[in-house]
Amino acid sequence: MITVQGAARFFLVPMMALAVTAAPSAGAQERRELPGFAVFGEAAPGAEAEIDAFIAAFKSAWSSQDAAALAALHTADTEWINAYARMFRGRDALETFLRERLFPAFDPAVSAEETLNMRTISIRFIGTDAAVIHIYTDGHRGASRNAGEDARRTHMHLVLAATPDGWRIAHTAIMDAR
Repeated sequence: MITVQGAARFFLVPMMALAVTAAPSAGAQERRELPGFAVFGEAAPGAEAEIDAFIAAFKSAWSSQDAAALAALHTADTEWINAYARMFRGRDALETFLRERLFPAFDPAVSAEETLNMRTISIRFIGTDAAVIHIYTDGHRGASRNAGEDARRTHMHLVLAATPDGWRIAHTAIMDAR
């Protein structure tokens, strides 16, 4: 008679072995190649130009370490999660963090360098009133863990909502590939 535990061992052990051998190598998981720029979904008329202008305003505020200008690009109830899983809810809390902790911790040249290196990987329109922007940059806001590389690659996913005041960031998730 086969017990539940016996059946689990019979099926799970081979499946786990298959999963381990079929899993991509660590090298593949830390791949640094990036896809070319793409736009997904159907944009409302004029939305692509508005998003381009929004990205330019984002880059300007980041480059100049202007906490007020960067916070103004967010909704009042925004959520912002950085690469260290530090989370802020609300534009005011985000602005305080940017002004008092993040920007003072780095020479303005670091933010300027990151802005020069920022590239948009994709814009994904979700209906006519939401979009996701995927941006990455290479910079020196922390050491890279990749052998032979001194720059840290950071990815930002910005979830935008169309508001009466224009596009605003409702949610930010920042990840890095150090």
